[in-house]
Amino acid sequence: MILKRSKFANLNIGMDEAPENKEEKPSRQDNVKPYVKYSGMAFQMIGTLLLAAFAGIKLDEYFATENPWFTIVFLLVGVIGSMVLTIISISKK
Repeated sequence: MILKRSKFANLNIGMDEAPENKEEKPSRQDNVKPYVKYSGMAFQMIGTLLLAAFAGIKLDEYFATENPWFTIVFLLVGVIGSMVLTIISISKK
């Protein structure tokens, strides 16, 4: 009795091998990127507002203004600028 060799005889599919059509899960690094991006944006906004407040206070002291006009203006510009940069950053993807 002669045994014919099957065309599937050279397939070496073990139990530990994954099928080729299985969907790949996103890596952990891909899941971490949005958190890092958005937390970095939050720290950038906080830093911008702190810098604007500090500069406004120092200018108000230097010019001895009765009302804190420099602080108010710098904080408004800081908030508007931070929001514009945030919107631009989010719209990129």
